[in-house]
Amino acid sequence: MSVTTDSVTQPHQPSPKNVQKTFWTDSQGDAQLDALAALNDCSQGALLRSLVDQAFTEQFDDLEPAHIEHNQVSVEDLQALANGELTVEELDLTTNTSEPVTEYEPDSYYLTVTPDDLAEPGSELDWETLRDAVKNPEEGGYWNDELEIHESRVDETTLKASYRPAARILTGVARSNAYKNGIVPQATIDDLVDEYCLHLTNRVMDDEQERGKAHIRETYTTLITDHLYENPSPVANSYFCTRTQRTKRLQAEVNTAHRLAQQADTITDFETWKLDEEERKREREQTRDTSESDAGGEVTRDQWFYDLHHWVTEILQAKYIGRTYAMELRRDAYDIPTPDTDDTADWNADNVGKSAPGANDDDTPATAFDALHEHLRTARTAFGTLPTEVKAEVLEDIDDALLAAARFD
Repeated sequence: MSVTTDSVTQPHQPSPKNVQKTFWTDSQGDAQLDALAALNDCSQGALLRSLVDQAFTEQFDDLEPAHIEHNQVSVEDLQALANGELTVEELDLTTNTSEPVTEYEPDSYYLTVTPDDLAEPGSELDWETLRDAVKNPEEGGYWNDELEIHESRVDETTLKASYRPAARILTGVARSNAYKNGIVPQATIDDLVDEYCLHLTNRVMDDEQERGKAHIRETYTTLITDHLYENPSPVANSYFCTRTQRTKRLQAEVNTAHRLAQQADTITDFETWKLDEEERKREREQTRDTSESDAGGEVTRDQWFYDLHHWVTEILQAKYIGRTYAMELRRDAYDIPTPDTDDTADWNADNVGKSAPGANDDDTPATAFDALHEHLRTARTAFGTLPTEVKAEVLEDIDDALLAAARFD
């Protein structure tokens, strides 16, 4: 049953009644009730009784309504039953309570909307309800990194020119439209601003509408992205919903740098790479049906160049991320992979006279930032041993934006 809400409040203690109790405040609620009554071929009163019975059973199950009528159950008892903190058998139903449900007078006479309600499809909510929902918890709202708002809850003209609540509401809608890995593309944010904010330009003169729209787009895009966490990748134009999701992405890049360092001696020498690739090919053949053939054919320099190009691309991405997110990599907690001790003899020339990280606990890099850059130094030094013409050919094929962002040298 849909109810028009006027404000969002946390549970309150009983307080004096000071407003008129109202269930339906617009024609939409009446129409919904008419439709449900017609569907069930009953009166509106019978429908409401049925819905109340279902809701009561779901919340309180074995509790007899008679005990409420006789003032033997308090509001606190109901809350404890609903939260699973108390059972009906544990209630004292032999004496009257000092705060019976029948005398409870709530501060709000509108159905409270919850974070779960906001995240699910439902009827549109008014500005006041949404504004109050995105307030900070200490102010009675639900705002945090996890709050989602389903797009059906917000009409195209609901938002008002109040920066903080409007941006938070749209951020909640953006999170609701995020991919499974918690990523929100920039295009999603652009679409939301165009759909929900451009009506705010109506306050400017007609000849300034385009300039007003540009201002709205710039302003609200910035406000929304300030609540999200930019994807570290230099080739991605997207955001993570939470800091935890971005931290996982940074951890993946630290692990990637470790892998790049381990591949350095193999990938930068065609003959060594070819032997390894042929060995991997034989292993693949042993795991497939003997009637199948290896579609890859003979290992070629073109295949090596493809792998080499991909390897260098990952170095550039990791270098950019390591520099851009240096503070986070130094301060946050990460797993710090180190080169295998068997690889100590292969440690690059920049570390002559030092033990390879991982050889003992004292040599473990202090932070993820240190680990990432030590591994990248190994990889970049190995790249420097390639013939000049090979290096030039690889770098020529790298995306210009990525090459400029990472400033590879």
